[in-house]
Amino acid sequence: MQELIHHTVQKIKELLEDFNEIQTLYFSKSFDFDSRFDVFLNNVLEYFKTKGSTSHESEVLKIMNMVSTVKRGFNPIKMEKITTGRRDLLWGFSFNGIESIYDILMEIYTKETKKLDDAEELISGIIVSLYQNGILDDEKLKELNSVSKIESFWTSLVAQNTAISGINKKLRLTVIPEDIFLILEEVFLKLI
Repeated sequence: MQELIHHTVQKIKELLEDFNEIQTLYFSKSFDFDSRFDVFLNNVLEYFKTKGSTSHESEVLKIMNMVSTVKRGFNPIKMEKITTGRRDLLWGFSFNGIESIYDILMEIYTKETKKLDDAEELISGIIVSLYQNGILDDEKLKELNSVSKIESFWTSLVAQNTAISGINKKLRLTVIPEDIFLILEEVFLKLI
């Protein structure tokens, strides 16, 4: 089942905000870094479990296991007991983990926002066309002030116009109807 892309983008934004705090703690060599990094990794892991993204879940678990192995006193690459420089090694593996998590989050964020941007571009074109053909005007736009009204309006357009129906099918390949209605609302708010 497809997830609401708006929700995914919002959740990734929240994780990136947490990520920025982790980066700051790392940079300042804060004593809180270890515990906050563990909490952050658990939150990211839980998100990927909930989403059912096993590849991302595996990557987070790999990072967690590497950091945990260093904390237990072993070098996860060489599998040798760490005799000196344990803290430095921990910071190094933590940095590596931070970078990996950032790459994953940004990959998802970029992919999902591109879907929304592409959908908004298609929908904006339709709205401009509706204005040009007199189907939509400022008065009608003001009436479309709730998602339920927007849904009814869009559903009637899709049923009446084969071109819009085709565009709707194209949109539904990448976004769910609720995303379409939210994008319509955003476009309408820009026009009011």
